[in-house]
Amino acid sequence: MVEGKGILAERRLDRAVHRVMRSWFPINPVVLHQIRRDLDAGTYQTQPGKLLTDLKADFALFTYVVKELSNAAMQEGIAPNIIASPVELIQWAGPEKIKAAIAPEKSLPTTHTLGTSEPFQIARLRETAVIVSTAVVLSELKNLDPDVGFSRGVMREIGLNLIAWNYPTLFAKVIGALTPDSSLDDDLSRELGFTPSLLALKVINPSKLPVAPEGDSPTNDWALYDELCEVGEALARAEHPETYPSADHDWQRAVKYLNENGGTEALDIIKDRAKGHAKSYQETLPDSFPSLDSLWRLSPEPQEKKTTTIETDADFQQCPRALQQAILSVYSDIKNNPVNKTAIQVLLKSIIPQAGFTGGCVFIVDPTTASLSPRNIIGSVKLRTVSRVKLDRDDMAVTALSHADPLFAFEGIRGTGSQPRPLDGIYGNLGSARRVGVLYLEAPVSKDTEHRKAVVCAFKTLKRALSDALHIN
Repeated sequence: MVEGKGILAERRLDRAVHRVMRSWFPINPVVLHQIRRDLDAGTYQTQPGKLLTDLKADFALFTYVVKELSNAAMQEGIAPNIIASPVELIQWAGPEKIKAAIAPEKSLPTTHTLGTSEPFQIARLRETAVIVSTAVVLSELKNLDPDVGFSRGVMREIGLNLIAWNYPTLFAKVIGALTPDSSLDDDLSRELGFTPSLLALKVINPSKLPVAPEGDSPTNDWALYDELCEVGEALARAEHPETYPSADHDWQRAVKYLNENGGTEALDIIKDRAKGHAKSYQETLPDSFPSLDSLWRLSPEPQEKKTTTIETDADFQQCPRALQQAILSVYSDIKNNPVNKTAIQVLLKSIIPQAGFTGGCVFIVDPTTASLSPRNIIGSVKLRTVSRVKLDRDDMAVTALSHADPLFAFEGIRGTGSQPRPLDGIYGNLGSARRVGVLYLEAPVSKDTEHRKAVVCAFKTLKRALSDALHIN
């Protein structure tokens, strides 16, 4: 029986490897075009270091090239220590082999594109930028090779990046259900039957590598670089307390390490490097890739905390700290800017569900039809139908439009038979001077008075944040 399970797990992993090898994750077409142009022009023949620098501008292209070169090097019988080191592998290959690996006739993966990426996938690229930048800066501070630090950081993230794009529904479900006692890798492993790191190893095919003589393999030093990457991973999680319940602990751990090993300026240096490593993504996705200027804006040190009006709001102050930080991260993207669609999507798709609301809808007034029109559905709505509602109808959404305070559909409202519905519905208008719509959310019923108060505070805070994100007065 155990052997049968092992065979099943191996087949599942093999299917996943085949799937992700075919689709990869999105390559930045701007970076690819520029490298192909310079390869054709012979630029890298006289500037060999520039090729590595240019490849580092796109995490998907860098890792794809390493995969292709690994296979080519194994077929040529190249020394294992070179194959095991992405930097040495790229130096061994040189412009001609890399040109062949990414030639137009090779049909590079085009299943996924940056322009159609979901916010959680964009967040993966931001996290990767933070991780590799941390590894690079700390490598410099410890007199290690920063290029190896970069390559180790980006290669460690292959598994998660491949899963985020090739299993998007599952990935979104897992990151939306993380608890303080769980980890992203462990939860994905339970769902998939294999770990992200095992997937990455199978993709790069290390099992085909002969064993290198003791002392000849760069893997002997990888533990040093892995420690630096782990600091970067903690910093990346700390930026997203709305996703990672461990964000506070991660922040304290990372800052402690940086202060002890790099001084108080290390965080600012990492931020600048991260902006550089994400530059090509921001230029390609100017409207959906959030600026890294907001990195760790909310953290207590070493940067000065910026105050927004919502921070003095009584309902906001009653919200859990993780929810407060998540909402403030949205404000950092919307303040003094036009409507930021990415910030709104993060609020609707990520922050609202993680605040405990299981479903809902944003209704917007449509003056041409004199009705409330559903624009954004959140999660699964159970207590009501989601459809256009005429403004002269007897509907709680219509009623809420003219009420200053939220309206509630409590558990006493009956469903089928004699059982009360297990959810509460809450309605609130969007805007004050201009009532442009209604936010409707559903949350699990609780008989605990304090918990109910917390739900109401969260609803009112989220409603205000959405109004502010939409720049509604």
